[in-house]
Amino acid sequence: MHSSKPAGKRSRAMAAIGCLTAVIAASASAAPTLTTLVTFDGTNGAAPQAGLLADADGNLYGTTSAGGANNQGTVFKLTAGGGLSTLATFNYTNGGTPSAALIADTAGNLYGTTRFGGFSGFGTVFKITAGGTLSTLAALTVAPTGNGGNPRGRLVIDAQGNLLGTTDTGGSDNHGTVFKVASTGGLTSLATFVVSNGANPHAGLTRNIDGNYYGTTESGGNPGAGTVFKLTPDGSLSTVASFDGTNGAAPNSDLIADGAGNLYGTTSNGGTRNIGTVFKLASDGTLSTLVSFLHTNGATPVAGLITDAAGNLYGTTSAGGSGGFGTVFKLTPDGTFSTLMSFNAMTGQMLAGNLIADPTGNLYGTTMTGGANNAGTVFKLSDTGFVVPEPASLSLLGCATLGFLGRRRE
Repeated sequence: MHSSKPAGKRSRAMAAIGCLTAVIAASASAAPTLTTLVTFDGTNGAAPQAGLLADADGNLYGTTSAGGANNQGTVFKLTAGGGLSTLATFNYTNGGTPSAALIADTAGNLYGTTRFGGFSGFGTVFKITAGGTLSTLAALTVAPTGNGGNPRGRLVIDAQGNLLGTTDTGGSDNHGTVFKVASTGGLTSLATFVVSNGANPHAGLTRNIDGNYYGTTESGGNPGAGTVFKLTPDGSLSTVASFDGTNGAAPNSDLIADGAGNLYGTTSNGGTRNIGTVFKLASDGTLSTLVSFLHTNGATPVAGLITDAAGNLYGTTSAGGSGGFGTVFKLTPDGTFSTLMSFNAMTGQMLAGNLIADPTGNLYGTTMTGGANNAGTVFKLSDTGFVVPEPASLSLLGCATLGFLGRRRE
């Protein structure tokens, strides 16, 4: 395991991540341009399921769910100059199959989860120091403590430095939990899902302007097609909205929030053709469908959204589009939907992770398969019309929503 950046420099780069210097709009007149930055080959990783993390120097960090020396996945770094290096390789004992994006603290340490492996095989929470040392902070267990298993969503860091996350399984009903790894060590369960209040969360938590955390469950609720839930700081869990198929089903994505407290996300099923939707949950609790996918414009979105300074929403679908292998799309505040890019076998297939944006409005993401070796890619999409905000206009939540921050501190 190694890092191509000295510890001090990476630490300063992470700590210096800010939101940007001016309002910049990428050219809306030019057609978007797709550039493949990395083609995975198994040895250097395979099947990235999560989005990326960027530092102030323009380096990108991510995970692959397979590949590496033990075919259990990797953590990788892609420098601004295009150099790819492996920061960590999983071997099941220290975790396996990382499926969530990374986060970072102000010291440049990286944090993430693995779905499998660890002491009991139900996944881990890990840390990679700025110097490149991998350690296991917590091993998830389904029994006897029932603190959860198989985490799939991105972590968040609260004001006290605790890590918060969700698990797909475990808990008293084996339908998932919300957990906390304290900054001083130790794993505790904050909430348990029991079908009636949701089941099997695949996404992480988002802190809204009201100070509460919000997330989604893939199933459960009434009538069982998934929920949006709220977790208060004192640990009270409640269902805010339930999907019924017509308005979407099986939400797998992180939520984002706007300045008014409205939440936005995607569902992987439901809607007009049962292949997914983009939805809005207003601060008053009203759930509305903004887009129903039709396959020609994309299908089965499993990633969350990002937003720009003009209120445009950007996202990905894992299938559909002209090539049938997924898309990047844009949705304007007035409801105009456009497909920015359709993927094919060579450019990449199955977009499963959130997009991020750089200071000039370029978008970056991953594909789970496809590319020259059919093991996935990292891509850059230029000329999307993404409007970059001024720093003064952004709250910390806004930065995290846009994907510019290397950390995700709440």
